[in-house]
Amino acid sequence: MTLRQAFFPLGVALLAASPWLPLQAQSLYQQRLQVSSGLERDSNPGVNTPAKGGVTRWRVSPEYSLLRRDGLDDLTLKLGATLEQSSNTALSRDRRDGNVQGEWQHTAENTIYQLRGGFSQAALRNVLLQETGQLSNDGTRTTRSLEGLVVHQLSELYTVSGGATAQWNRYSGNTAPNGRQFSINGELGRALAPGRDVYLAGAISRFAADSLASSVPGGPVQPANNSTLANLSVGTRYAAPDDPWFWDARVGAARYRSSLSAGTSTSATVVAQAGYKAPRWSLSLSLARQPVPDALRGTFSPNQQARASAEYLLTEFTRVGLDVSWNRTKGLQTDTSREFGLRVSSELAPLWTLAVQLRRVNAAHDAIALPTRGGATIAGVVLTYTHPDF
Repeated sequence: MTLRQAFFPLGVALLAASPWLPLQAQSLYQQRLQVSSGLERDSNPGVNTPAKGGVTRWRVSPEYSLLRRDGLDDLTLKLGATLEQSSNTALSRDRRDGNVQGEWQHTAENTIYQLRGGFSQAALRNVLLQETGQLSNDGTRTTRSLEGLVVHQLSELYTVSGGATAQWNRYSGNTAPNGRQFSINGELGRALAPGRDVYLAGAISRFAADSLASSVPGGPVQPANNSTLANLSVGTRYAAPDDPWFWDARVGAARYRSSLSAGTSTSATVVAQAGYKAPRWSLSLSLARQPVPDALRGTFSPNQQARASAEYLLTEFTRVGLDVSWNRTKGLQTDTSREFGLRVSSELAPLWTLAVQLRRVNAAHDAIALPTRGGATIAGVVLTYTHPDF
């Protein structure tokens, strides 16, 4: 089945939900429009040492979302774009990124069905730093995805779920090998108390990457690499409507094989997140140790992440936030990033918000041939207009 054939049923469903068609009985449409625009100064866009110079970016990001509720069915469509103008295209190129997401959900008596599909473009320098802590040349990652999920309640105590995901990644220029990933997953959960349950989860994924030389004439040759990953874990989670605390933690093992390695590797996995939400402030913390898709090497690589955030309601209209993260991916070499962010946002009017952001990013690439270190300071101001329903 081709990609076009895979997206055709979803496109028909979204077309049926379009607002210019006659409204059916007992249907409700909700529309939301958000436009963010701002100025950003990046002291070192390549996170190089020594720095090659700074750059100023002007960014506009409009987003439109449509929700159609009709009985047991919900249809959601999101359209967005990011338009970015750079003061120095040699260090940070101009961007014209698009984003389209669609979701259908059907809720029956004991079963929930979900189907999602999407197309998105993003700056490679940002997504790799966030996902794996890796540095990359300035480029674009284009992602097409299709996902299906079924959740079924077997009884008052037991719930079973399963799903499948297909994702295709393409990279502009000579930045990373084009890749595709297919995975299936399942979970069996048992309720212990209201809002609390334990579960057994497992997944099998396959990652395949194309050669860089196939997309860039004369580019460096990187062999196509097929990798497989299987993991099994047991966990517990808690989220009750009347309790400010919530958490989800699981431990297990992952076994993965790559054509870049001599054999199969096995590692322990830990994924945990917890949070607390009070009337004036909130906290969240997440930790992860597991293999993840490594786009630069076209395989699965061990990864460790730690992220924490806090937000405080300073006044009725002003919030202060703090974000800290650490990310490390270890393959043939080790890539590590650390990020510290401070943000202040204030509601100027019912539909207008102004935010000031300051981030410090440090990264290290511990390759034997060419180890590198670098850091960047990014400051920006963003004005956002949001119309919640029109």
